[in-house]
Formats: sequence, C-alpha cells, structure tokens
Amino acid sequence: MRTLKSLEEATAKFFDMHWDKSSTVSPMPWISGWPWKGSAPYHDMAGVYALINCEGEVVYIGLGASIGNNTYPEHGISRRLLSHVLRADKNLGNGHYKPQAKWAEVVDIGAVGFPAEYVYLAPALEDFLIRLFKPIRNRSKVNVL
Repeated sequence: MRTLKSLEEATAKFFDMHWDKSSTVSPMPWISGWPWKGSAPYHDMAGVYALINCEGEVVYIGLGASIGNNTYPEHGISRRLLSHVLRADKNLGNGHYKPQAKWAEVVDIGAVGFPAEYVYLAPALEDFLIRLFKPIRNRSKVNVL
C-alpha cells in the first residue's frame, strides 16, 4: 500500500541522490496529522503534499511551488491546497477546513517543504514519487511521457 511511511522512505532515497551533502541546510521531514485547523503543514514554503484516505493510503501527490506574491512569498503549499483541495468548514468557524467535495475521501494531508535554495527540487520529487507509487488520483499524469 502507498502510505506516508513509504513516501518518507522514498523521499529519503531521493534526497540522498539529489541533496547537496556539503550543505549546511538539511532536508525537511514529512509532516502529517494536521487537525484541519489553522495553517497547513509547511504553509509558508513550496513543496510536495500527499492526500491520504481513511485506510492510510496516499491517493494523490501534488506540488505546491508558487512563488507567492510580495505579501506571502514562497507560500506554494498553502496556496495550492486552498485553491484545489480545501474549503472553509463554516460549521466549525473561522480557520477550520475540510476537503472539497471531490476530495471527500481525504482524512489527512502530509507535506514536505523545501528551503528557498532547494525549491527547484520540489517538482522533481513530485514526479519521482508519482512515478514510483502511481497514486490512484494521479493516474492520468503518470501516463504522460
């Protein structure tokens, strides 16, 4: 099964192949278990996110790599999630979220952020993970070559 743990292991392999080992900046770890309130994991960074269903299976891997604007530079993950995955949960009040209807099966979001000097690796990690795990909701992207 495609789990967050397996994504973490594959990401470590990816970083081992592509991260500058002489750098003083270390790769960020995957964060999950977001309570659907407040800021999403790595909301202030560009990076890769994973949508996870109730069985713990990663159903989608996405890229949040917007450079943002002058007010919120590098807020790629939060911008992507807010525009394509999340919606406000008006029943719980301000700052609470739930998945958009098309993502109703999603119960958790995992993310890995990238420091600005390594943000160019985010699209490569997304592609690497999609090709390796072929999440059910990424199928159409995998077939493109």
